[in-house]
Amino acid sequence: MTVMSRPSAQANEPPASSRGQTIEHYLVASVPVAGVGETVGEARARLIGRQFDDASHVFVLAEDGRLAGIVAIRDLLGGAEETPLWQIARNAEIYSVSPGADREEAASVAIRAGLSMLAVCDDDGRFLGAVPARALMTILRDEHLEDLHHMAGILGRSEAAKDALTAPPHRRAMYRLPWLLFGMAGSAGATALMSSFEKALSAHIAVAFFIPAIVYLADSVGTQSEVVVVRGLSLTDSALLPLFAGELGTGALLGAILGCLAFPVVWYFFSSADLAATVSISLAVASTIATAFGFLMPWIFARMGYDAALGSGPVATVVQDAFSLLTYFYIASILVF
Repeated sequence: MTVMSRPSAQANEPPASSRGQTIEHYLVASVPVAGVGETVGEARARLIGRQFDDASHVFVLAEDGRLAGIVAIRDLLGGAEETPLWQIARNAEIYSVSPGADREEAASVAIRAGLSMLAVCDDDGRFLGAVPARALMTILRDEHLEDLHHMAGILGRSEAAKDALTAPPHRRAMYRLPWLLFGMAGSAGATALMSSFEKALSAHIAVAFFIPAIVYLADSVGTQSEVVVVRGLSLTDSALLPLFAGELGTGALLGAILGCLAFPVVWYFFSSADLAATVSISLAVASTIATAFGFLMPWIFARMGYDAALGSGPVATVVQDAFSLLTYFYIASILVF
């Protein structure tokens, strides 16, 4: 076994200018490698006394430098000495990426493969180095923070979002103002919607009491779906339809539970079965609709080439709130007005 000595970038904290780029910025070259014809005993004996940037896996190479397989250090330590390395090695093609791969996609490959270290190979399959666990954790943390910034309505990638928290007030305002303007336009639409029911609300003022509850609860259910989908888009290869059906069913179930809990309370305090039914049905329907939007909007943004998190937060909130109001007033017009 040999130690790769090619220079590599620092895996813990790459320069700020490299963040958000390719996995190559996180590559380390000083890792254990072994020949495809070696046995477990031969490879294990030569680990002693050597230092590596990371030694959680041994990378099995063919004579031409192509990656032939990956052996976890636990398998190497537990294997019989005469066992050929190739017999306990994992398929290299599944657990490797090119140096030009997007960092988040590469981290997702490692997660799905159950690896704490990811091999990096060139277009010909020759081994260049590996991305250690600490770098994968850094990538996932940075991407998670970036998604949270988008969901909070702060524009820009990680560095810009960080700047939005430390810049002077006028620059912070410019990062956040576009989303607030979008929310203002949405609230104007919601106000116009409510104004069209002014006479009905005046005659049945109790209906207005539950508008905040309907909007808040439906939006909360939808927001939960948004968070699940934003992370799920990068961490799973599952088909869209089963994921959508599962989230939609979850939203419908949560809405039904909330509706069932609200019905007796509203009926008791307002002595109106029609109003209680309106609130309960609206919660169930609005929660289901909010879940659908919470799932589909990040997916649509991702399909359009934008950050999936842009489809949540202020954008999805305005849409979900508008549809929640529309649902509530429509049901109220049938049962109460």
